[in-house]
Formats: sequence, C-alpha cells, structure tokens
Amino acid sequence: MYIFDGKILKLKIEENYEIVEHPGASACLIIHKDQILLVKQYRKALREYTWEIPAGKIDKSDKDPLITVLREVEEETGIKINKDQLIYLGKVYTTPGFSNEVIHIFFFLLQENYDKLNPLNPQEINTIKFFSKEELFKMISENEIKDSKTLSSITMAISRNLL
Repeated sequence: MYIFDGKILKLKIEENYEIVEHPGASACLIIHKDQILLVKQYRKALREYTWEIPAGKIDKSDKDPLITVLREVEEETGIKINKDQLIYLGKVYTTPGFSNEVIHIFFFLLQENYDKLNPLNPQEINTIKFFSKEELFKMISENEIKDSKTLSSITMAISRNLL
C-alpha cells in the first residue's frame, strides 16, 4: 500500500517495512588528460553544495540508463557524448536499507580538448571543474567529496585500471 506518491518517489509499507521506490539514476565519471570532471551543485536536502560526477534521474521516457546519462552529461556540462565511447562500470544501491534506488555508473574518456564547459541550467550547477588525481584524493581524504555515487565511481574505475 502506497502512503505517498510524489513526482520523484513513492513510499509504501510492505510487510511492516517502509520502502522508498525511486526510478533510478545514471552517472558518468569523465576523465580528460588524467583529470576527473566534477560538478558542484546545491543539494536542498543537505542544505549544502556537493562535488559530484554528472548524474541525473531516469525519466519515464528513457528507454534505458544510457539515454539518461547522455542527456544528463550534456545538461550539466555541455559535453555531448557518443554512446559508443561509454564504458558501463556497474550499478550501486544508494540506500538498500529502505530504498530501491539504483544508480548506473558509466565511464567516459574525453579525447578532445573541451574549453566550453557549460551547464544548460546554470541555476542547478554552480561550478564545473577538472581535478588532478592528487587533488581528488586529497578532497576525499579531507571529506570534501561525500557523494556516494562519486566515491563508488572512483573505486570502480580504479579497480579496472581506468584511473
């Protein structure tokens, strides 16, 4: 039985468990010249800005997570990706204790120089920046990167010798 049916998620009770149903998301770890692209955006639920890899919710019209990641990367960075250049790293469960949300993680090696990083919606994205591995690992060790999909994507890429 659903006790809440919102625009993004639903809440139901099943066998005395409260379960949040989420449509899922896609995210992309983008590397260019050994640097990692992150976007900084305000997250209302946290009331703070977070550094993250580009990502977004799977829309009902999306046939699969690949469509979502292509759209979201372009919306958040201005980068148009050829789907044949993406590597699927896997999926992560964000909060399996109470939600079915799955984030599909992709990897993209940006070959050409990209001078114009431009979010299509500048109100959503505060900053787009490439970080060296050293900067990235320092940000992780200093708890500047707290986003689970970003941390997971880095681990997934390292385990495949992509980073």
